[in-house]
Amino acid sequence: MSLASIVITSACALPLAWLAFVLVRLGFPQRLLILLRMPADLSGALEDASRRYGDRPLVTLQDPMPWTGDGAGTWSARRILTQCEALSAVWAHVGLVHGERLAIYKSNHFDLFLCSASATRIGSIAVPINCNVPGAIAARYLERVGAAVLVTDQAGYARLYQDPAVAPPASVRSVVVTDAGADDRLPAGVCGLAALLARGLAPAASVARGPEDPLYVVHTSGTTGVPKGVILCSRGLVQSLRSVLLFNFVSRRDTAYLALPLNHQVAHLYLYAVLLSGVRCALNLDFDARRILDTIEQRRPSLFFAFPITYTRMMAAGAAELALDSIRVWGTTADASHEVQQRAFIGKGRFFTELGIPKRGAVFVDGLGSSEVGIAALLRIATPWTTRFGRRVGRPTPLGPKLRVVDAAGAPVPRGQVGRLMIKGPCMFAGYWNAHDLMYGACRDGWWFTGDLVSIAADGEFVHLDREVDAMRTRHGMAYTLPIEEQVLKAGGVLDTCVFGLRDDTGYDRPVAVVAMREGAAVRPARDVLDEINALLGATQQLQDLWVVPWSDFPIGATGKTLKRCLRDSYGERARAAWARPPESAPAREAACVPSA
Repeated sequence: MSLASIVITSACALPLAWLAFVLVRLGFPQRLLILLRMPADLSGALEDASRRYGDRPLVTLQDPMPWTGDGAGTWSARRILTQCEALSAVWAHVGLVHGERLAIYKSNHFDLFLCSASATRIGSIAVPINCNVPGAIAARYLERVGAAVLVTDQAGYARLYQDPAVAPPASVRSVVVTDAGADDRLPAGVCGLAALLARGLAPAASVARGPEDPLYVVHTSGTTGVPKGVILCSRGLVQSLRSVLLFNFVSRRDTAYLALPLNHQVAHLYLYAVLLSGVRCALNLDFDARRILDTIEQRRPSLFFAFPITYTRMMAAGAAELALDSIRVWGTTADASHEVQQRAFIGKGRFFTELGIPKRGAVFVDGLGSSEVGIAALLRIATPWTTRFGRRVGRPTPLGPKLRVVDAAGAPVPRGQVGRLMIKGPCMFAGYWNAHDLMYGACRDGWWFTGDLVSIAADGEFVHLDREVDAMRTRHGMAYTLPIEEQVLKAGGVLDTCVFGLRDDTGYDRPVAVVAMREGAAVRPARDVLDEINALLGATQQLQDLWVVPWSDFPIGATGKTLKRCLRDSYGERARAAWARPPESAPAREAACVPSA
């Protein structure tokens, strides 16, 4: 049963007063007013929030920023505006001008948002970069986007400028180091942020931004190669904000808890949504799963939002043993979450009991999207009544892009047939910086191919099968990695997995998997794990190899996604060598690498 069905059924059975209570508790009247008064661009958003909410605490940091000097971890809308005005003065002082790019490459902290917001205020373009991007790749990326000013910390500076294997980005003419102390000696052209702020520089003039003006260049995850710079314009960001405000069931009574990399577009969207709506928000910055669980138990937030890998970390850290009963809404986006993740959390919480429905549990809001889409293209809400999973990723997101499923020639495919997911709409990105060929190569008449293969079920829900680059052409037909992963995760003791195809000497792909087991799971031969999994799979999906490895050995990209291309490179040669040997000459199998034949 869907959430809409539950609400409609309850509304028919209960008085209108209860329905009014539900709408108010879910914040619909408040969010409707915000949507009605939203401008066509983000100009003045900080001023509006400052006027509306003043010194009311809105954002709480679990770890305060060192450069503020006061150790305070609580930020009001007024304080955010004041700090952004001071930072804008700094950027103008170091020579940043309209249209130039200010890059932020540093540890995950709230200043990634403050630096970005302050740069866009004076007509510049913010380029936040995940600190987990290696120095050599970050330097190439900075060159590609033509960053003029770089904000970094000492660790980021060392990776870019003190590693002899890295060519520093020549486009950068000024560097500002956030954690430089008064006694630190800095090279020419490098300034400490605290020292610049201490000068009391005259405020820089705010520049109105039009709907088509680029505000951000954010990078892709790099799961298939070097990250690309995604151009986000004001109109698209506002449309994405409207969508966020529409489908999130929150009001000012709620406290949100976010565990996100603050370079990511979705983190900025949610922080702007906090400023527009006045919802209180706490930020986790280190993604420590035990700390996240302890915070939920102690501070009792009502909304939690993180990427799927964080939910897996929480499961590994013992989430099943905790009540976590303050949560009304669990949320995630980017890659769609797995069934095991959703089932682990929808039974915990108070979404329904708070509305007078005698059912323990919460809703799990799952969005499938990317930075290019601007907002989740597909949205699914799972509840304790949900029975259909199997890579279902829901329906088009309210106020999100238009969707269609087509074949390689761009023609629509029948319902139930696998096709390519294409999007079109105002929230969509404006291109890749200095790489428009990559965008237009994936476009047809304004429709952009996301790279995803999907089908539409009989009931209209979309089913996410694979990334096109990961789909496997086996000797038995096409096979898709994501449905196989869903089955692997149901095997006894499995914590996480990555399924991918390896090309054999006949030109076909053989499905294989890397598996990490839960801590404390019974030790058993990898062949037994493989047999159990294959018993769950169809003829075209049978795994030919399986490796059991520590979860720490999974190659995780900067945004928390497992890098399948790295696993293909790591395991391809050894697997093909094993396939070439006759069975009787194969050496004794190891627990970490067990060929199935």
